[in-house]
Order: sequence, then C-alpha cells, then structure tokens
Amino acid sequence: MLSSFIKNIELKQLFTKNHKLLLGVSGGKDSMVLADLLMQAGYNFSVAHCNFCLRKDEADIEEAFVVSYFKEKNIEVFSTRFNTADYAETKKLSIQMAARELRYKWFHQLKTEHQFDYIVTAHHLNDNIETFFINVLRGTGINGLKGIPEKTDNVVRPLLFASSEQIKEYITSNKIQYKEDSSNSEVKYLRNKLRHELVPMLKEINPKLEETFSKEFNYFKEANNLIEETITKEIESISSNANNEISYEVKKVLNSNHIGLLLHYILKQYAFDSSIELQVLEAIKSGQPGKLFISKTHTCLVDRESIIVKLNNNPSILQSYTIEKHTSSISDPINLNLKIVEEAKIIVEDNLVCLDFEKLSFPLQIRKWQEGDSFHPLGMQGRKKLSDFFVNQKYTLFQKEEQWLLTSSNQIVWIIGKRIDDRFKVTETTKQTLILKFNV
Repeated sequence: MLSSFIKNIELKQLFTKNHKLLLGVSGGKDSMVLADLLMQAGYNFSVAHCNFCLRKDEADIEEAFVVSYFKEKNIEVFSTRFNTADYAETKKLSIQMAARELRYKWFHQLKTEHQFDYIVTAHHLNDNIETFFINVLRGTGINGLKGIPEKTDNVVRPLLFASSEQIKEYITSNKIQYKEDSSNSEVKYLRNKLRHELVPMLKEINPKLEETFSKEFNYFKEANNLIEETITKEIESISSNANNEISYEVKKVLNSNHIGLLLHYILKQYAFDSSIELQVLEAIKSGQPGKLFISKTHTCLVDRESIIVKLNNNPSILQSYTIEKHTSSISDPINLNLKIVEEAKIIVEDNLVCLDFEKLSFPLQIRKWQEGDSFHPLGMQGRKKLSDFFVNQKYTLFQKEEQWLLTSSNQIVWIIGKRIDDRFKVTETTKQTLILKFNV
C-alpha cells in the first residue's frame, strides 16, 4: 500500500517532500493510517486535532491519544475544542455540518498562521462512494457524480485510491494504533446509513464494488469536464453583463438542444436549488414575465426576453435621504452635484436637469418608488402612474427596485436619470435655477 500511496501522489502531483503539510487527524483508522503512510514516505507534516465536545469522555480520550501519540514521534500537534452543539443551534446547521464548518475554518486559520502549503485529509474510496450516493439523493446534478476531488485549492486527499478494506489490512499488518468513534456506528446519520446498510447490500451484488466505482469516477470526471467545457461556451454565447446584472437570452435558452442541462449550469453558480430549475423553465415557457426566485446569494428574474440574475442586497425600499437647501453635492445613496444660478437657465446634457428653485420645498428627499406614486411627465398634460411609466420604459423588476426618485413634499420632481416633472420645469418666470448633475 505504501508504494501505491507514493505512486498516486507523484502521478497526480498532489504535493512533494518540499511542501509543508497540515494533516487533520481524528484518531480513527483512516487518519492514523494516512499519518503512518506520510511518516513512512518521509513527507513533512504537522497534525491538527479537533475535539467537538459531543461524546464527553470518549472525545477527551481521543484528544489525549492523538496529542500523546504524535508528540512521542516528535511531530508537531495542534489541538482545539469546539462547543459544536451551540454553534449548530446558532447557525441553524446539523451537527455534522457544524463540525465540518468549524473544522475547516480552523484548519485554514492554522494554514495561514503557520504557512502550511496544504491541508491533508484522510478521505478514502469508500467515502467517495458514499458521497456519490449522497449527491444523487440530494440532486446535485452531473457535477456531483464525479465524487470527491483529490485536490481542491489547498485541500488534498491522497488516500482516495484506497478502500476501507485496504485500510483495515494496513492497520492489521502494521499494528497501527487508533481510537474507534462510537458515533460511526449510528445509522441516524445518512452517511452511516449508506455505509452500514446500502453499500454492504450492493457488495453482495457486486463484490468488486470499490474497484468498479474507482474506474467509474474517472469516467465521470472526464465526462463532467467535457460537458462543462461545452456548456460554458454556450452560456457565454447567450449571456451579457451590465449594471451588476447578468442576463441570459430566453429565446436562445429555449432553442437549446439541452434546455434542462443549460439551466442547471446557469442557476447552480448562483446557489439555486435544483428544484428551482423546473420552475424557471415553466416560467420562460409560459411567456409570463415577472417571476422572481431567490437563493442565499442571488435573485433571479424571468423577464420578457431575458433571465436576469443579480447579487442580493437588501436595502429598505422605504429608506430616504434628505438634501438640505444650498447643498452642493451628495454621495449617498447616489452621486449628485447641485448648483443654484440666479437666472432662468436650461441646459441640455445627459443626466443633467434644470429645475425652478422657488417651486421646490426643502429639504428634498431621495427615495425609491412606492405603490401609488404618480407624476406629471415633462411636456405632457395630466398625471401618469409611475408603474405605467416603468412599463412603457420596459423596466425589469430589478430596474424598478433600483430607480431613485427626487421628491419635494412627497411630490416627484425627477425620476433620476430619466425624466423631470412638468410642474418643476424652468419657465420664463423662473428667477433661480437649480442645476443637478447625476454622476453615474
């Protein structure tokens, strides 16, 4: 196994003996075998152990074992304790997810502080098989079928070639000490249920299950790379980026020979759940604009001709900003320059307007639009609902949310960057003109 271990690292170029490694060690079979292999092969590594304080005395015994074992071998050991249960409750996470988050956050902190080149973990082939089924059950798409990568940025998993049976054989033949985690036998956790119930059943059907999956993972990786390369090119051909919004042409999405797969790759990069894909597809096929979908990080709008995605931000649409009389400029929430001239003046320039100063009541306000807002468009008689103006201008929902208004005594003076209200225009009787420049 040692020769296979070294060959795998060199063939995959995972790391070298010149690199400084941080090995996560729980004290169980897998991490203790990996530690022994690294020692036998002569790699430079230190050990990091987490006590998640979940199994009382048992966890403390494991911590003491790991610290003592590696200190005896003159290998640097880092150890820490976490109140995992409280963290999980605060963050609304499962115990397993909370432990994973705490573990990797600490590992990366150690990596930075002590200048390690790589974080090394003891995931093996059977972990990969279990992850495959977890991904299938959770609906992660084609990307999830390739299993656990051997290298992700600075995290390396050099034991993925080895099965759990090979690890057990190595323990027996090399008399490796380890501590058994009693929670590994509890089938209340999905991974353990797959490990103790599903995988043994599959091995009855195919005794060479690990060997089969080892080959299949390579095929899945190659197929996934080919698909991603093809889909990425297609996505680039139908997308555009402007004003912090990414748009995808609905017509081209519908004309694709693989609509479902295309939508999957578009939406997954914005943290949308796979269940949203069908809803988006139904929305674009129905031709009814205005459907909105929200993930943890982004908002997706299905508009008339485009699927529009933008990063979430949650400013209150009711928030307003005041402009006092004789203010010369503001930078929040937008950038405006203001100037008063002692005459009637009209300047025609992009994003610049001239208003009758005496018709304004200070302080002015800058705010977002509200339901029921209306104004008197310049050059038109009568009142127009702002919502109708947005429709005529073919505003998307995002553009409506982002549009700022300048108001005086809650009357719309200027749809900033678009049109002023006829009631505040400069006329022959104007004595003072307020000139506003909107700096985009």
